[in-house]
Amino acid sequence: MTPPPQMPATMEAGTIKGYCVGEPWNQQAVFKGIGVPVVTDYEIWKNNPEKVFGVSKSWAEKYPNTHIRVIKAMIRAAHWLDANNNANRVEAVKILAKSEYVGADAEVIANSMTGTFEYEKGDKRDVPDFNVFFRYNATYPYYSDAIWYLTQMRRWGQIPQQQTDQWYMDVARQVYRPDIYQQAVNALLEDGVLNAADFPDFNVEDGFRSPQTHFIDGITYDGKQPNAYLKQFAIGLKDDHAI
Repeated sequence: MTPPPQMPATMEAGTIKGYCVGEPWNQQAVFKGIGVPVVTDYEIWKNNPEKVFGVSKSWAEKYPNTHIRVIKAMIRAAHWLDANNNANRVEAVKILAKSEYVGADAEVIANSMTGTFEYEKGDKRDVPDFNVFFRYNATYPYYSDAIWYLTQMRRWGQIPQQQTDQWYMDVARQVYRPDIYQQAVNALLEDGVLNAADFPDFNVEDGFRSPQTHFIDGITYDGKQPNAYLKQFAIGLKDDHAI
């Protein structure tokens, strides 16, 4: 397996013919003139969940205060990155370009971080939501996001047997913890650094996004009905299919 930072050089050497990776390594290939992106995840699923901050249950229980404070810091960082129409992204790019962090050239990192994407040299397009860190409740741990990933594990055989809709819900609840997220948010509100309007209304939030339609295949996803979602696909495991 090739680590993401080494993918452009590995492809340039001819060892691989292509790769799937996050930014800035696709843009690096464009800048080096050795490849072009075929499609972005933004085009496959607009505003999709991507990165996850996860810790073991034992660590969270042993260090609850540290856990909450780390989440608070990440929420504040995400808010800062999206604030004032991404105004802080230029400064963020300078930080990320340092060798102790991403280490890629600032110009390469800026291509996607500042709301554009270059498909090939000179074909630079505006994509203001290419990277979203806080908008659209991006930091909230939606059960429906977890369940979507579980449906894909079922579809492609990592979950070999049929499961009930309730099973998907139960597994999501074990891993995604909006209750802990809410604790961190409440602490931020008490600190006066963010506003309640920046977050979901926890009194009514059930952890499920509205049925989503922004998929490249045009199929609607409802996290409350994972088996019905799987039935819409001609390819992949569903119903009582088993490996």
